[in-house]
Amino acid sequence: MTKDDLRREISARKRTGGSLDVLSKKIVKTLQRLEFFRQAKQVGVYMPLPDEVDITPLFSPLKKQFYIPAFDEASGGYRLAEYTPDLQQGKFGIPEPIAPAFAPEKLDLIIVPGIAFDRTGKRVGRGGGFYDRLLPQYRAVRAGICFDFQCLEKVPTEPHDCGVDLLVTESEFLHFATN
Repeated sequence: MTKDDLRREISARKRTGGSLDVLSKKIVKTLQRLEFFRQAKQVGVYMPLPDEVDITPLFSPLKKQFYIPAFDEASGGYRLAEYTPDLQQGKFGIPEPIAPAFAPEKLDLIIVPGIAFDRTGKRVGRGGGFYDRLLPQYRAVRAGICFDFQCLEKVPTEPHDCGVDLLVTESEFLHFATN
């Protein structure tokens, strides 16, 4: 199966996978109970698209500093920038900080979305390579987050694809050898 085939299959599963809002709430509750999340002070997150796990309930004041992807004109790529409630439509229609204050190189945790993950920590994204270029910029534990139906036995990957160290779904928490 190619990555494009997998993206189509997961898209079909999302349409028939039940209420993504209910599943998202379960995933967020699981994440909040896990020690690695509770201990983290500086956390990279993402602004969810409608078909992704909605992690925005995490952004409430929890003694954590959150960072979201923002396009950096100077580098021509994405970097993590301090989350603020004042956001604007970004380069690809995803909300970004109006005046980005970029994150330090060292974060405690980065929560990573994906189209599919496998049971070894491999990840397939949307196909633009944005996270594969963003993740190597930061030293942090990488936690994938997805719905159960996005966790597969094996996903197709290429050498440049970045994996995750942990994976959280509505029913599982998986810890992998360091990727």
